[in-house]
Amino acid sequence: MGDRPLSKMRVLDLTQGICGPFCTQLLGDLGAEIIKIEPPQGDKSRTMGVRYGKTSLTYIHTNRGKKSVRLDVTNPVHRDILLRLAAQSDLVVEDLGPEGAEALGIGYEDMKKVKQDILYLSITNFGRKGPFKDYEANDAIIQAISGYMSLTSVKYQGEFTRIGPPLADLMSGIYGAIAAVAGMIHRKKTRKSLRMDIAKLSVMLQAMPDGYAKYLTSGEKNFPTGMAHRMSASFYPMPAKDGAIVCNADNRNASEHKFEDFCDGIGMPDFYKDERYATPESRLAHRSEVEEAVNAHTSQMTVAQISELCQRSGIAAGVMNDMAQLAADPQTIHDQVIIQVHDKEGGDLKVLGSPFKFDKFHAPESDFSAQLGEHTQEILSGILGMSSEEIASALS
Repeated sequence: MGDRPLSKMRVLDLTQGICGPFCTQLLGDLGAEIIKIEPPQGDKSRTMGVRYGKTSLTYIHTNRGKKSVRLDVTNPVHRDILLRLAAQSDLVVEDLGPEGAEALGIGYEDMKKVKQDILYLSITNFGRKGPFKDYEANDAIIQAISGYMSLTSVKYQGEFTRIGPPLADLMSGIYGAIAAVAGMIHRKKTRKSLRMDIAKLSVMLQAMPDGYAKYLTSGEKNFPTGMAHRMSASFYPMPAKDGAIVCNADNRNASEHKFEDFCDGIGMPDFYKDERYATPESRLAHRSEVEEAVNAHTSQMTVAQISELCQRSGIAAGVMNDMAQLAADPQTIHDQVIIQVHDKEGGDLKVLGSPFKFDKFHAPESDFSAQLGEHTQEILSGILGMSSEEIASALS
């Protein structure tokens, strides 16, 4: 198969944690060479989460396939090395804070002096300007400030809660990768540099487009619906003998009979004849009664029986998988979204791979994880032409 789309792109990754590293890893999956510049102590995620020996799965999950160069950019000699690497690169990605890179002498203007058409992406919590720019935050705080948390609860109209996965970080990483690809297209057209900014707060607003549109238009605020669907009384995780299954057993128009077929199939054929449950609107008005009646029947069936009924009736449905079930799911196996990553300390480990699918080239089907500074000698020698003696002197 041919080269991946970004195979001739070189990226300097100055990010840590989840968001920035996820952004650059996506670019790496598309073929870019990612050179991760790590401080003397390494990316903070190297010490986070579950570890195998000295190897952190948190680090591997967003940093596989990257070459690690260890530099202390507060040291003028190391900073000069970084700028020399920038002169031989296409894109710099940093998350050092609104003015952090500038304070270190590695900001956008500094990079432009060594490479006039450099692409430069900054990822911040609230942007480089504005009243919140210097505030500290993490994913949960962004979920709260953005309003996303106000729509999330385990119960219908229940207390607010955050969602477990770091959605603000992951989404911002995706938006950052999109901006980087757009920057490449811009530079190809204009042969000019471009500064790009991604703010996590702004990105999280994009996760609730309908809710905000409703409020901005009508002033009506949405509320958390827990595991229920806002517009359907029969679209939620239904209990079964051996688990749970999410079913969208409702009619979208007058010609559909999904709810009626579902009721017939689970053994309550007269239920929908009652005017309280005859239409989607009337069922919403009696949501708790609908759930109680449906649950009493589905709890006597297996997940497979309910799933077969839904397939036969054209009802969208999905089993509530746990991690073990998901790993064994035939679609997961078919899509090869789980790959093996080799780490010199931790050995061969399994993590999530790239979701990209192309007919002309493959995303990585296996990968590696670098030890801290593992590629310093290789990069400084191969890209900058430094001798072993020069490298040893510069990094001493």
